[in-house]
Amino acid sequence: MSAPIQRISAREAYAEYILGGILVDVRNTEESLHKSLAVKELYRVPLSELGERLTEIPANRTVILLSRYGNTGRDAAYFLAEHGYEHVALVEGGFSAWESEGLPVNYSA
Repeated sequence: MSAPIQRISAREAYAEYILGGILVDVRNTEESLHKSLAVKELYRVPLSELGERLTEIPANRTVILLSRYGNTGRDAAYFLAEHGYEHVALVEGGFSAWESEGLPVNYSA
């Protein structure tokens, strides 16, 4: 049986990141090129690449997943939980919620 998926707000996700959690952006590359989280440590692993890049994501810290609105993040969260990750959190509302909360974002053309 896999570990439960914790659902958290964007503000809770930022606080968890500050406390040592890992932010993982699972949006496709096209989406993440124009807007990204403005944080020092960010893993960009599109859902389509998650299986082949799983070893890049440390399993010993809380993994905080963001997608555009949360749907892709949910799929990624279940995938990680099925592969032994015990501390997985999903940002409700995804990147859109992060941005609307005024949390750090990088914009590029």
